[in-house]
Amino acid sequence: PISPHPSATPTPPSSALVPRTLTMESEPKAFVNWQKVQEILAKEITAGVSSALLFNSKGALLTSAGDIKNEHIISALTANIWRSYADTQKKLKFMLILCEDGKLGVAGVGAFRICMYSNGFNYPLGLLKAKIERIVAKLDKPLSSVY
Repeated sequence: PISPHPSATPTPPSSALVPRTLTMESEPKAFVNWQKVQEILAKEITAGVSSALLFNSKGALLTSAGDIKNEHIISALTANIWRSYADTQKKLKFMLILCEDGKLGVAGVGAFRICMYSNGFNYPLGLLKAKIERIVAKLDKPLSSVY
């Protein structure tokens, strides 16, 4: 039989020799008291605001407060919309999404997203944004230290 030329033997790519680094979700640097986070979200739910969600950048729901249906779907869709705009807007801080039945306000806090839903168009946008900013101020330092 004919043997292959020594230079024809496949060599593993150099990236195979480098140890893999862990992704953001695989190794948190700190732990979060999700019950406390849920209490902070619940305090901002008043007349006109029906729910608040906290999810990661990929849309996985971490905790929620209030009366909401399909929160897993809302968090996934909102994360995708945020990611689409964040690719073009490098410093995206707040986003308003007008829905059929109300307004959805979204803000980033560390590697996470906070979303509040007002169940009506009469709820003032400034008030919705202020509530979200208040939550961001309370959670920014603790959540930013997680990853």
